[in-house]
Amino acid sequence: MTVSPDVPRSAYEQVADDLRRQIAAGALKAGQRLDANAKLAVRYGVATMTVRHALDVLREEGLIVSQQGRGTFVASDPPELETSEGDAQMTDELSEIKAALELINSRLDRIEGQVRARP
Repeated sequence: MTVSPDVPRSAYEQVADDLRRQIAAGALKAGQRLDANAKLAVRYGVATMTVRHALDVLREEGLIVSQQGRGTFVASDPPELETSEGDAQMTDELSEIKAALELINSRLDRIEGQVRARP
């Protein structure tokens, strides 16, 4: 996942949201070491400072812990992350909108190709 400038949330919030989702889904397990900040920055396409800010947010939420000289880890007993029904509905709606936009873009590309091909 790379950070999108089209999303109304800041880059650090998008990074924090993605890591939070991975923790909630169990993709990142309790006690698991996170990649180094520089590697996370490359993965998300952001500056290292943006990653640090995102990790600060997660640290304040009690989802991760940092150990000097060892790294950053998913908390061994992270607080329960709740996903409300409204969040799930919003995610579904965003997925539908994204699919509709992809369809519109493909139609526009096809029409543009037809117009350019005319003599």
